[in-house]
Amino acid sequence: MSMTRLPLLAAMACLSFPATAAEEPFPVRPMTIVNPNAPGGFVDIVARGLAASMQRQLRQPVLVVNRPGANSAIGSAAVANAAPDGHTLLLQSPAFAAIPAIDELFQRTPSYQLSQFVPIAQITADPAMLLAHPSLPVRTVKEFIALAKARPTDFLVSSSGTYGTTHLPIAILEQAAGIRLRHVPYTGGAPAMAAVVGGHATAVASAPSVAMPQVKGGKVRAIAQWGNARVAAFPDVPTFRESGIDIEFTLWTALFAPAKTPPASLKIIQDAVRAAAQDEEFRSSMTRSLSTVAYVDGPEFAAAWQREVKRIQASVRFIGRTDE
Repeated sequence: MSMTRLPLLAAMACLSFPATAAEEPFPVRPMTIVNPNAPGGFVDIVARGLAASMQRQLRQPVLVVNRPGANSAIGSAAVANAAPDGHTLLLQSPAFAAIPAIDELFQRTPSYQLSQFVPIAQITADPAMLLAHPSLPVRTVKEFIALAKARPTDFLVSSSGTYGTTHLPIAILEQAAGIRLRHVPYTGGAPAMAAVVGGHATAVASAPSVAMPQVKGGKVRAIAQWGNARVAAFPDVPTFRESGIDIEFTLWTALFAPAKTPPASLKIIQDAVRAAAQDEEFRSSMTRSLSTVAYVDGPEFAAAWQREVKRIQASVRFIGRTDE
């Protein structure tokens, strides 16, 4: 073979191979943010605001798809098994870290492993709030605990699912106060709230964004909240620490992608999410819905995520022991 033909053959060989995923433009089609919870809850509120802002940044449609069920495990597993090309993302809450520990506790096939995901960024963080139906004759934490000890069967507490995002703070309260409450799981935060509003349950833990319209309408009563400071929109609602119970629980939202998503695509997504966190339209929508933008990305978020996993899974194991 003559030496003069080698460059031509090399060029033809290069043309015969497609570009790698990292070299392809991204995104190349509409993106999906999966919310593994029912519509209307605090994750749903954040997901829709975030999607609208990311769509403006990326110039591609960003759709929100609700895939509730099994305490968010169904939607999360769907993303774990999605093509790792950056076009399918997961917006989750504390329940996300609980599912693998729950599966282990009950010795069942894992719905997913956390190693199947890569954390992109924390988006929002708000304290859980304890709400009660107005017919419950309590207005303070002290009264709530006293009545729970005296008449435990009167308390029917709804949640977004067993071991879920709004069950965990209730369990933490039970442990700290030495009480046991009857628990009824629903398919999400919004149905759990509807159960209290409709008088089918006595109390619920909820995000401020979901609580506000019901509190304003007199359909539920705010007793206390799990933050380390009072919520500006609820200045008269004390923290549990102010009420003598040293507990705290944050309802955060964070974005995740399948673990093998190309680094170049992850960077584009992260840049879009970072821009969304600074986007006045997104921030205003979160302020209106009483969700607090608390953006954390990079190594800081990865480290915080590992600490949160350990804390939540320890709580799951404690609940499992007390439910035996």
